[in-house]
Formats: sequence, C-alpha cells, structure tokens
Amino acid sequence: MSKKAALLVYQNLNSIEEDNSYWEKYIKFHELYWDGPNASQNVFYGREYEEYRDSLSKYLEIEPELIKDCLFTKHENGEYYLTPLGVDSDKYIQESDNLIPPQWFFLFEDSEKKFFYSHAGDGAIQPDGIYYNTDSAGSKKRIRGLIESFSKIKDQDIPKELDFFLKDLQFGLSEVLLWISKFADDSMLVLNYAELTSVIHEFTLKNENSVKDLWLISELISEGRYDEASSDLRIYKQKWDEISSKCGDLDQPGSQKKESEPNIQ
Repeated sequence: MSKKAALLVYQNLNSIEEDNSYWEKYIKFHELYWDGPNASQNVFYGREYEEYRDSLSKYLEIEPELIKDCLFTKHENGEYYLTPLGVDSDKYIQESDNLIPPQWFFLFEDSEKKFFYSHAGDGAIQPDGIYYNTDSAGSKKRIRGLIESFSKIKDQDIPKELDFFLKDLQFGLSEVLLWISKFADDSMLVLNYAELTSVIHEFTLKNENSVKDLWLISELISEGRYDEASSDLRIYKQKWDEISSKCGDLDQPGSQKKESEPNIQ
C-alpha cells in the first residue's frame, strides 16, 4: 500500500454554525474521557474504543451509528479547532501518496515545523514524525505573494527543467489557493508527513527541511539565479525521488516496515 501524507484544515469551533452544539458536547466528553484532544495518533487497547463509543453514545443520547467524529485541537488562545471526519472529510483533508506536493510546502514557514516524539528507552525521547501548522490568513498571503512574484518572470533563459517545474508549481499554487480560500482566515492549516515518516530514517528526520529548501529555490528563481536554483532543485527532487522509491519498496514481498507509523492528525 502507498504511504500517505495529509494537508488538513481545522476550523474555529466558534465559526462553525452547523452542528455547533453537537461538536461542543463531543469535545467536552472526549476531553473528560481521554484527558486530551482527539488525534489520530491515539492508541486503543482491547475494547477501549468500543467502550468509549458506547459511553459517547449515551452521553450524546444518539445511536452509535449516528455519531459524527472529528479531529480537534485546543489552540494556545484557548479556543478549539476541529476538522470533521466521515463522508465530507475530503472538503477539509487532502491526501497525497508517496510524496508531498511542493505547493503544500509553500503554505508554511520553516519556523512552523514541529515534531511528534516517542520514547526511545531509558527516559530518552526521539522525533518520529513531522508536521507544520499555520493560520489560514498567513498561508493565503504567502501563496498570493508567490504567484504574483512568479507571474513577473519573463526571462527566456530559464533552463528547461526549471521552467517545467515552475509551470507545474504555478498551477499547483493556484489550485491550493482556491481550496484554502473557501475557509475563514482564522482557520488552521496542518501539514502532516504522517505515513511518509516511516521511510525517512530517524537520524535524518530532523534534517528534513523541504519548506526551507523550496523557499530558497523560489527566491533564487525570482532573483534570476537560475543555475543555483536548478542545482538546488535537483537535490530536492533526488531526495523526494528516494522517499517515493522507498514507499514503493515497502510494497514488495518480504519488505519490512517500522513497527509503528505515525497517522494523520
């Protein structure tokens, strides 16, 4: 099976009109029951999940099959943000197989990178997953600025490979801007490497800086430094070709995978 990464929109609970009271009750119960937010990294043992669903059903006073779920988090400002799961989740979640589209990286700044951590024994912890989060207003501003910057490039001396990349990127940027423009400025965007981290060695995980790499490439292009941009782009593509190749290798008979793989949050 392919390895997935995800781009998620979390909406401010205060901005959600439909089912607002339902989500308030859902979040309140979940936090009381599990003492924390609902993340897909949660691990359930035995009948824990079934027992939780039974209790939630009684609390909400609805049948278990009518329960609607969400992922939610509590912002540092104290407000809740959520993304619904289920039949309409594709409105709020985009997934990519075996790689992360470059346009997704441009939604974020390098300083917004964060890590999931796990215990490595003897009290030590180690990073085992990467995610970025930002506000929707900032991401829209970045994408619009980048589209405007690229639209001014009329130079005929751009190397062919770089020109192909730039045209594909401009289309991707327009597509992702159209998607995030549907959401309020106070929404949160989360990019989760998710299952892709299972093929990135733990020793190199902290050095995975594609957001920083691509912003540097975009600056070199805008400044007309095409040779440098082309060189950096080749390194970037080689890295993601290797990641994609490893994802494919895991589908082969006899391949091994890590015991645990981070899920979408």
